[in-house]
Amino acid sequence: MFRTFAAAILAAALALPALADEVWALPSGNQVTYLSDEGGTAVLGYTPVMGVEQSYIFVPGLAGNYDNRGTFTGYWVEPTYVGKTCPAALVAPGGLVWDRWGIVELKFHKKGFPSKITMKRGDCFAAPTEKILLKPVVGAGLQ
Repeated sequence: MFRTFAAAILAAALALPALADEVWALPSGNQVTYLSDEGGTAVLGYTPVMGVEQSYIFVPGLAGNYDNRGTFTGYWVEPTYVGKTCPAALVAPGGLVWDRWGIVELKFHKKGFPSKITMKRGDCFAAPTEKILLKPVVGAGLQ
C-alpha cells in the first residue's frame, strides 16, 4: 500500500504538467484539478484554505479511467500547519516531507466527467469520515 504511495509521492515531487481538463470546486471556493497520470495513479492538486502551497491527492487505479468511475481509495498530503501533524511523516525520494496526510475515498456520482464527487477524508491513520462534496467546474467557471 505505501509502496504505491511512495511512487506517487515521487511523481508529485517532480514538475507535473497541468492537464486541467477536469476541475472540481470545493465548498471553500478553492478548486481540485486533475493534474496527471503517473503509472496507474491519478494525481489531483489543490491549495488548502489555510495555505498557499500545492497539496495533492493520489488515487491508485483512477489513472486513464475517464468513463467508468466509481469509488476509489487513495491518499492526500498537505503542507504542515501548526498543531495539525501526523505521528509519522511521509518523505519523497527527493526530500519533500509531508507531516499532514491521510486516507481519502472518492465516490464519483456518475461514470464520467462532469460528475460530482463525494470525498471522505481521514487524518493520518484514521478511517475517512470527514465528508466534502466536490462539484464539477465546466466552461466559464474554470480558473
